[in-house]
Amino acid sequence: MKKHAYYFIYALTSALLLVISWQPFSFFAAGFVGFIPLLFLEKKIREEKDHSGIFFFYVSLSLFIWNAGATFWIWNATAVGAVAAFIVNMMMMSLPFVIYHRMQKRLDEKRAEWIFILSWLAYEYWHLNWDLSWPWLTLGNIFSTIPSIVQWYEYTGVFGGSFWVLYVNFKLFRYFKTFKERSRVMNFSRAFNLLFFWIFAPIFLSFYILQNYQEREHPLSVLVVQPNIDPYKDKFGNMSPFEQTQKMLNLAETKMDSTVQLVIFPETAIIGNLDENRLEENESIQLIKNYILKHPGIQILTGADTYKFYKYAESRTSTARKYQGSDYYDVFNTALLIDVTPKIQIYHKAKLVPGVEKMPFPRLLKFLETLAVKLGGTSGSLGSSEQAESFSINHNHFVAPVICYESIYGEYVGEYIHKNADLICVITNDGWWGNTPGIHQHFDYSRLRAIETRRFVARAANTGISGFIDAKGKVLLHTEWWKEDVVRMTVNLNSNTTFYVEYGDYIGKLAVILTLFNIIMNWRKQEFED
Repeated sequence: MKKHAYYFIYALTSALLLVISWQPFSFFAAGFVGFIPLLFLEKKIREEKDHSGIFFFYVSLSLFIWNAGATFWIWNATAVGAVAAFIVNMMMMSLPFVIYHRMQKRLDEKRAEWIFILSWLAYEYWHLNWDLSWPWLTLGNIFSTIPSIVQWYEYTGVFGGSFWVLYVNFKLFRYFKTFKERSRVMNFSRAFNLLFFWIFAPIFLSFYILQNYQEREHPLSVLVVQPNIDPYKDKFGNMSPFEQTQKMLNLAETKMDSTVQLVIFPETAIIGNLDENRLEENESIQLIKNYILKHPGIQILTGADTYKFYKYAESRTSTARKYQGSDYYDVFNTALLIDVTPKIQIYHKAKLVPGVEKMPFPRLLKFLETLAVKLGGTSGSLGSSEQAESFSINHNHFVAPVICYESIYGEYVGEYIHKNADLICVITNDGWWGNTPGIHQHFDYSRLRAIETRRFVARAANTGISGFIDAKGKVLLHTEWWKEDVVRMTVNLNSNTTFYVEYGDYIGKLAVILTLFNIIMNWRKQEFED
């Protein structure tokens, strides 16, 4: 019993260290030691020759507590989705530990450690790119509240931060283990090398990049509207679509003048199921068009609920729903760019929330699709764009219409930059989560996208946090929670491409290849020995 009490303490300590690495605590340094108790747990269980199932149980318990503690706010929007997210993340995070535990029994210590690091990075990359994607707790995200120390994300993306966290954990684990085994004799030279080369050197490099970064001067005056319409009461119920649109235009008018060039409304700002084949007939669109005629120098980027019918059955998508007879249609979470011209630019959200906006593994789970509920009332999976699309503005310049959940995908946001985006516009509706750490975490992740792409970010939330972030990840201006507000700023457009945008999540891809190679080689070696 005493032994299992120690196991539980190890597991709980790791979980708590990892929880406080995220908002609202934002103690990022805890992430550098967060895995060490679990590594000592693995060592103790292996030396005492306990069953591997014991290790898996305590690791899973620790990872579940971490997930629940850092992302408990999901419960406010969907209790079932929260539990599912905790369990799926826990299971996937457990895999690198299981691999590490098995490899420790047949390989030397350092090689097993490298296999753990590679398999963890491979898990993070995989978790970005499958149907149950939920990469919120990618380790590199812990630096989102202090982006000044990870300016090198323009070369590595968040996977560089994940590698940093993992490698320092193992270096410190090895140091503490040696310290313990050698009767607590302090090796000051080794401690100095560890602190300087693996902790302080990346920070110094970041400050060097920060000091030498030169921002281009190419101004654009942007106005962001936060209407603060309650998503549970008014958004889809008590206020008509016309009233909501009028409210946002009235708010915009309070800070409007002839210098404003771009106005941004939040995700699903225009509701009422707009027919994409007849957008110009919608009364909210007409209201916006009339407003633009009064201020002819502006364009308005807004979120909307839209749908589209398919004229021919063969042209329908896999998410299309049957209407009548042979008619099919798709429902979309959409971004629109509206100006004085008849043409309205359209983009459909591509990174949909699993179980909320889309049914994962549709071929296997098609019969459950009607249970996938979009926040806002539409059942079934939404349609989506196949790739990122930028909107044309201001004489051959472009903006990225990043919709909510898409802003946590670094490589995907980079695709907008490949489509010539000079400015990132994040439109979201974070009111589902209430006044919880979730709204702050989501806002701060945009700071990392700014560094990776070296683009300003203009963020419009229905309620949550709206504001502006510069290309170095610094918050220039932001709104408060649960408050009607309008913020305005002149941002700089940038057309340069970073190394990360050019090559994307190459660290994650390489980790997948090397992990598979190591697993295959060790399997073949075991087969040969048997």
